[in-house]
Amino acid sequence: MQFAPKPENDFAEYIRTYYRECRYRFPRIEAIAGKWMCRDLIPGMSDFDARFILNDEMTVDDWCRLSTGIGEAHLALCERYPCWARNFEHLPGVNLTWSELVSEKNYYPEYQQWTYYHTEHPEKVSAALDGFAGRAWDEKDEYFHLKKFCLYYGRYNRTIDPAINLGVHENKYPLHSRIMHYFNPPVMSAVCLLERRNIGGKMDAYEIAERLFPGLRCWEVIREILHANYEIPKWYQEPYLTELEDVLEEALAAISARLVGALTLVPKETGADVGAWKKIIQSIPVEPSLVIMDNAKFSRLMKGRLHFYGHAPARFDTKWLIQNELGRIGSNFFRTPFRIYWRIRTGETVEDPVTILDRLRGDLLTDAEVEGTKAFARLTPGRWEEGKEHEMAGAIVEVFDDFFRALTKISKAV
Repeated sequence: MQFAPKPENDFAEYIRTYYRECRYRFPRIEAIAGKWMCRDLIPGMSDFDARFILNDEMTVDDWCRLSTGIGEAHLALCERYPCWARNFEHLPGVNLTWSELVSEKNYYPEYQQWTYYHTEHPEKVSAALDGFAGRAWDEKDEYFHLKKFCLYYGRYNRTIDPAINLGVHENKYPLHSRIMHYFNPPVMSAVCLLERRNIGGKMDAYEIAERLFPGLRCWEVIREILHANYEIPKWYQEPYLTELEDVLEEALAAISARLVGALTLVPKETGADVGAWKKIIQSIPVEPSLVIMDNAKFSRLMKGRLHFYGHAPARFDTKWLIQNELGRIGSNFFRTPFRIYWRIRTGETVEDPVTILDRLRGDLLTDAEVEGTKAFARLTPGRWEEGKEHEMAGAIVEVFDDFFRALTKISKAV
């Protein structure tokens, strides 16, 4: 098995270039952050999960223009810097204004797991970080991390994370996916739950977890693999591959047993039954406005993301990326928020929220917003015809602004 040499770590240059180019197109971007810490970004393997902070004057039309502008920025940069294809895979996910970043009402524990790289207002970044540092651990934090631990708990699914846009480093990705994308998240969340604080780094989480669970077999294996930059052929082959997955699954079981005494949202008599934890998490009431806001904030750059995927260079693989979005945006952006809104407004539960749109016409929504939302719902049922992905992405882009305006009104009304 042959491995390409580990590339130079140019993430600092990439982040600086990306921030400059995006601000050129939309100057109201005033800071860029990214999930995790610098040391967690592995050249050739990691993508960069960017987050933008914008000034507080943003309007719904500004968000629409931002989405278009960043989609165009991705297209231009992807053409100019093919070596950064992996980094360009996603437009920024969560994007906030300064007031949203520091609002307790909208607090989201992930904000404490961001590294803030560049900003036009360092004093605002400092104030936000001071606020997070002074905030006591509470049920919002526990709910976030327990939910993530339950989501990632279990044996690795070898089909879940395809290797795309990795070029010559593609053959190393299976180990990276196992160790950093699917084993690290539950370990990090478990450490946060045990320490009762938010930890921002993947490597930091591993180091703390090894101190808390020194007897687990997984740490020596993980250190060996990461130190060798995944370039150990045996871990890609049987029986070692199954052995690795056994060791990681064994570790999660041991960690879950320790969590029993640290949780307040799960009765102790439930024991280490993670299946029961999942059911309890699903039954915990969450403030409806937070559910809608959590979905809406991910929608702000979706038009630009789909535009980029629909027009990216042929060498940039987009089929799976479009499929991934088609599988979730209909539920996350339309069906869940609109059902919640209608239940709050009328007390009625509606299965298909398309049926309420005409009743909102002229009241909350304009004709264009109703028709745009109907079109979005029709285009995003969660299934699609194979080979039509790019066509569907383009059609969604065409109606997205009117739908986004409707979603924004729903969110504000709640």
